[in-house]
Amino acid sequence: MPETIVVKGEHGLPYSKGLMAQSLSASGVAPERAYEVARALESRLAEAGRAEIPVAELRSQVAEVLREREGPEAAERFLDWEDLTRLDRPLVVLLGGAPGVGKSTLATLLAGRVGITRVIATDAIRHVIRAFFSHDLMPAVHYSSFEAGAALDPVPGLEGDRDIAGYLRQVESVRTGAAAILDRALLEGTPMILEGVHIVPGSVAPALRERCVLVEAVVAIEQEDAHRSHFLLRGGDRPADRYLDRFAEIRKLQDYLVERAQAAGAPVIEAANMDVALSEAMELVRGAVGAELRGGDHGAAPRDGRR
Repeated sequence: MPETIVVKGEHGLPYSKGLMAQSLSASGVAPERAYEVARALESRLAEAGRAEIPVAELRSQVAEVLREREGPEAAERFLDWEDLTRLDRPLVVLLGGAPGVGKSTLATLLAGRVGITRVIATDAIRHVIRAFFSHDLMPAVHYSSFEAGAALDPVPGLEGDRDIAGYLRQVESVRTGAAAILDRALLEGTPMILEGVHIVPGSVAPALRERCVLVEAVVAIEQEDAHRSHFLLRGGDRPADRYLDRFAEIRKLQDYLVERAQAAGAPVIEAANMDVALSEAMELVRGAVGAELRGGDHGAAPRDGRR
């Protein structure tokens, strides 16, 4: 089958079923169906004898194939998703949640579907800070989030909230580094996902919030047994016993983050089923992108393929 070159400006690349299927999948088409649509489009281009096709015309062709095979809503979602490339402000996704709920897994899956290459964990920021500041100077960062209460000096009357107070002390220590990384991404105009237990809903400074298309969510697992099983399935150098011994404190952090999410109007993504969680996260991103584009035309040209 002869190749069709997709042309944008003065440059072109061969049409790729794999890349097209990824874009279709990101827009909400089931992965197996996405590849079938991408293959059907390849056949259509070959039958037309197209040696080259402008990228805008390709979008129109994709939308047409989607209308025929998946319905008009699928075509609209694809065109909405393609508009991600013409956002004036970069997309930033913040995923908070207690240890063991699957934040890192969800962030990685979401990044692959959306095409984001910058995924950063706040715990990595904590490790960097810990390398530069001794225990005496910044004790909270030398403990895990669910053990950070041990960094606090005994205070009468604080015992009941000691775990949350220590956690919030650690959050404050990590926040400056997280804000600096976010600021750098915004200066570069680079989309990113920031995930970790230190992401507290509603805590992004207004000055940073105005410079990006922000999606905030807390990842949680409601059922304790399902949450506990995540630690049992973990591999690597993180033994399950250490987490299970402090499971009550971890659940306390989850309760706090869920409450903060509800207070800030941020969604809570149930992660007992990762496929469902990914679908929810994708819908949040699609909704934010669509709302941003509907809020103004940003000087964009009319969208090809609309009816």
